[in-house]
Amino acid sequence: MKENSNRSAYNVREKILLLLIGVLTSLLGGCNLLTEDGELENVGLILEGTIHDETWGHSAYSGLLEIKDTFNVSVMFEENVTEARQLEKIVSDFDRQGVNLIFGQGEGFGQYFDQIKEYYPHIQFVYFDGTAYDSNITAVQFDHYDSYYYAGMLAAEMTRKNQIGILSPYAETTTLEGFFEGARTVNPQVRIHYKTIGSGYDQQQAMKHYQEMVQKGIDVVFPAGEGFNTPIIHQAKKDGISAIGYINDQYELAKNNVLTSTVIEMEEIYREIAQLLDDRNLTSGIIRLGFENQYVHLGTYGDHVPPSVRNWLDQKMEAYSKINEK
Repeated sequence: MKENSNRSAYNVREKILLLLIGVLTSLLGGCNLLTEDGELENVGLILEGTIHDETWGHSAYSGLLEIKDTFNVSVMFEENVTEARQLEKIVSDFDRQGVNLIFGQGEGFGQYFDQIKEYYPHIQFVYFDGTAYDSNITAVQFDHYDSYYYAGMLAAEMTRKNQIGILSPYAETTTLEGFFEGARTVNPQVRIHYKTIGSGYDQQQAMKHYQEMVQKGIDVVFPAGEGFNTPIIHQAKKDGISAIGYINDQYELAKNNVLTSTVIEMEEIYREIAQLLDDRNLTSGIIRLGFENQYVHLGTYGDHVPPSVRNWLDQKMEAYSKINEK
């Protein structure tokens, strides 16, 4: 383990199975099981974007490959699915190939799955960041508040110009509320420039707004969009701007620029959901995962983050963890 690895990520992989089973048992214990057999057959993945985005889609694809290797089943995926007609055809094709677990990597798939669920009672549909569920639909919700809060604290501690930029696909700032509050807890004078991109994949628009922010004097940027995150970090490296990574631990992209990353352990989540289905324990309902059970956490600290700052933030997070253990 690297010396600058975040303590909150320590032993995540060793604890992941017990944590997810515990979360599912407590949250979904009263729901009905998927099928009488409930054993994993083949697995499908449907994405709004692409597996090549190095964040949201890439982590989903990595999770799919984890399932393939672990369970020796066939896996298949389809990219850039944005319409109901596309999804209906894909699900029909998956069904003919013996799929009984389908992941929809995005909030929008909830409504699509709800429209077709009755035609495929033998398939369990799993999607992310939504609220709709039914007898064969499971919604996985991520609570980002705490990881964003601590990322905001770090950004505010490391900025020298009191200027931080956020690039987000969404106009509303509720999802990123933790980042705002964390930053202002550390530095009430910090100015946060917030720009809406309108899409998680519009790299051109994101780059335009990023460059405008640089002109206004930002020295830290949080590109919170799955499709434009990596290009912005590469550009920030050239510009000498610090960045917050998104979804994956992006330390390796720019070791002297990425302060830390807001990580989701997507590969482990995919594998353990498949394990639960294979064990006949996956049920319908809502699964909530967050900082307290280590599926959402901060990643590796950048090389330019001083040891004193790392220790300070680690102590804050450890104190939080102890409170939640009681």
